[in-house]
Amino acid sequence: MNKTSLQPEKVQYMLRPLLTVLQDDALWASFMAYARSIRADAVMAFSTHLEANHPDLDTLRERMPLFAKRFAEVRAAGMSPMVNYYVTMGHAHMLPAEHAQAFTDMVDAQGRKETGCPCPLCPEFRRYIVEAYKLFASLDVDAIWIDDDYRLFGREDTNAFLCFCDRHLEEFGERTGVLYSREEIQAALLKDPQSCTAEELQLRQDWRLLQEDVLVELGALLRDASESVNPNIRMGLMTNTLEMMLRNGRHLDAEIRALRTERQPEPYVRIGGASYTDEHLPGILDRCVTFDAMAAMITEPSRIGSEIEQFPWTIGGKSARGLALELYLLTVSFSPLLTLSINDGFLGFDDVSGNYRKELWPLKDYLQAVTDALTGKTRKGASLPFPNDPAVTAGMNLNGAPLPRFQHALTRIGIPVAPDDRTPTLLTINEATAYAEETITAWLKQGAIVTSEAFYHLCARGIVHDCPIRAEKGDMSQRTTLERITAPHAPDWLRNKDVVSWLYIPLHTNYILSAGEGAEVWSELYDNLGGLQSPGVIVTKQPYPMAVVAHTGDLLKETGRQWLYQHLMSYLTDGEYPAMVEQGVNLYPVWWEGGTEALLGLTNFSLETYPSLQLWIPTRRKLARVERLTRASTWIEADASAAAHPDGGIRLTLHGESVPAPVSFATFRLTFAE
Repeated sequence: MNKTSLQPEKVQYMLRPLLTVLQDDALWASFMAYARSIRADAVMAFSTHLEANHPDLDTLRERMPLFAKRFAEVRAAGMSPMVNYYVTMGHAHMLPAEHAQAFTDMVDAQGRKETGCPCPLCPEFRRYIVEAYKLFASLDVDAIWIDDDYRLFGREDTNAFLCFCDRHLEEFGERTGVLYSREEIQAALLKDPQSCTAEELQLRQDWRLLQEDVLVELGALLRDASESVNPNIRMGLMTNTLEMMLRNGRHLDAEIRALRTERQPEPYVRIGGASYTDEHLPGILDRCVTFDAMAAMITEPSRIGSEIEQFPWTIGGKSARGLALELYLLTVSFSPLLTLSINDGFLGFDDVSGNYRKELWPLKDYLQAVTDALTGKTRKGASLPFPNDPAVTAGMNLNGAPLPRFQHALTRIGIPVAPDDRTPTLLTINEATAYAEETITAWLKQGAIVTSEAFYHLCARGIVHDCPIRAEKGDMSQRTTLERITAPHAPDWLRNKDVVSWLYIPLHTNYILSAGEGAEVWSELYDNLGGLQSPGVIVTKQPYPMAVVAHTGDLLKETGRQWLYQHLMSYLTDGEYPAMVEQGVNLYPVWWEGGTEALLGLTNFSLETYPSLQLWIPTRRKLARVERLTRASTWIEADASAAAHPDGGIRLTLHGESVPAPVSFATFRLTFAE
C-alpha cells in the first residue's frame, strides 16, 4: 500500500461534541463559536450519552428535531454535519433499557455476561440497531460513523475472546460440522501457537473467520439501512488499540468493503487508541506510531484519519502545545484528517487560556503546507509487519502477551519507522512463526533485524540455512547483565564499554548466539561476575543481510544502543537510510522522499533544549539545499550546516530556530544533487 494515495487533499478538523452539548443552548453556542474560531470542517455529534447503551426507538425519535436544528446550523456555518453513533454494540457493562432486555448479551468463555452489550448475532438487536441507524442517517448529514465499541473484545466484565454465547457456538458448529464447547475453543485460542496441532491451528483460524464475518455482516446491514434513507451518505468506522485489532477478530479491509455505498465508495476509517493526556509526552509518540501501524494494515480505498482525545477542561488534561505536537505527527505520518473529541458536556465548554484557539487556527495552514509537500513522496524507515489476514493472526500468540514494541523503541532513539516500507523489517517470534516462508524470505532478502528467539525458529523451520550465525537453547537469566559494545568501528567513547542491560533492556535469555566465519559480533553480554554469556548483536550478509539481536525490542532508549541500532540500519541498507537523530532521545524523525527531494518532519517529545542538533543521513547522495517551513507556512533557508559523516554519508547539524524546542516540531525540505 502507498499511503500517499490515502491522504485527503485538505486538512480537516472534525469536532465531536457530546449529546449534552447539543441539548444545552448555552453550551451549543459556545461550542459553535469555538468551531468557527478554529476553522473546523465538520461537526460529528454523538447520538446518545451516558445512559442505557441502547435507548428505545421512541426516545431516539423524540430527539430528531433537535438534531435537525443543530445540523442545520452546522450546515449554515459552512461545516459538514455528521453523526457519531454511540454506541452500536456497547462499550461496557450497563443496565439495559426495558426493551433491550430481550437482546442476547455477549458471553465470555467462562459464561460471564456483559450486560447491556448485545451479541451482533441477536436478531432482536439487529432489528433495533438497523432502525436506529435509519433514524440518524435520514437527517441532513454527510456521514454516519460507527464508534469503536464495534468489536468482540475489550469489555469490562468479560474476558478473553468474545463472543461465546449460544448463538455463536451454534453458528460455529454449523460452519465446522463440530459442536465445540466454550472451554475447547478457549483452550485452543490461549495455547501457544508453536505447540498447536494442525487441527488446533485450523480451529483458531475458523474461529477468527467467524468473528470477522459477524462484524462484516453487521456492517453491511448498517450500510444498507443508512443508504436506504440517505443515498449520499458516507459510512465511517472507528477502531481502537492495535492489540484489540489483532486479538478480537477484526478484518479492516473486509469491513471497509462492507461499508462502501454506491455514491461514497471510500468510507471514513478513524484509527483509534489515542492518548488522553500529555502527562507522559513520549506516550503520545507511542500512540501515534501505533496509529501508523494500523493504517498500514489497510489496503482498501478509504479516507483514513486519526483519533485525538481532548479532555482539557475538567479531567486529564492536554496542553495546547502537546495537542499541536500530536496533530502534527499524525498529519506528517499518514493523514491530515483529524477527529477531535470535545467532551466536556457538563461544566461548560471553555478555552480559558485561549491557547487552543491561538494554536489551532494557524496550525491548520501549516499542516496543509506539510500535506502539500508530501505529494508524490514515499515514506521510508524500518518496519514491523502487522497482518490483516486471519490465516496469519491465527498463528500468533493471542493470549494477552504484550506485542513487541520494536517500533516504539526505535522512535525513542531517533530512528524513522515506516510500516509500509519493508526495508529493513523487524522480525519477532510472531512473524517467525505465523507468516509463510515465501513472505519471510522476501523480507530477509531486503534486510532484517531478527530477535534471537525468532532466528532460532526460522532456522528450525528451515527458512534460514547456511548462515554463519547460530542460535541454541540456553540460559542466561542472571539477574544482572552487562552489554559490551565490541563493534570495531564503534567510536572511542563506546567501543569496549559496558552498558547496563538487565535493569532496563529486556533480553531473550533462553537463547545463546554464536558467530562463525562471515559474521561479525557487534556486542557481547556478560553476567555480573564478568562471565561471557552470549553475543548480543551479530551481523552478516550471508545468506541474507541480517542482524540477529538478543534484545526483545523493548526499551532501547540508551545512547550506546542508539549508536548500535543506527549503525545496524545503515549496515542493512548499504548506507541508504533516512535521517536519524544523534545523541538525543525522544526526538523522532519522519522521512518522505521522491526523486531528488525529501521531506523531514522532526518532533521533540522531550523536555530538553538543544542549542544544536545533529542528524546522520547514511546516503551516497550529495545534499544541495535544506529549507525549513516557517509557522507562517513559507519555505526559507534552514539554519543548518552539512559535513561528511565519519561513518559515511552526511552529518546534518541544525542550529538556532531550526532546532525544534521542547514539545515542538519542525519540517525540512532537503534537495539532493542530480
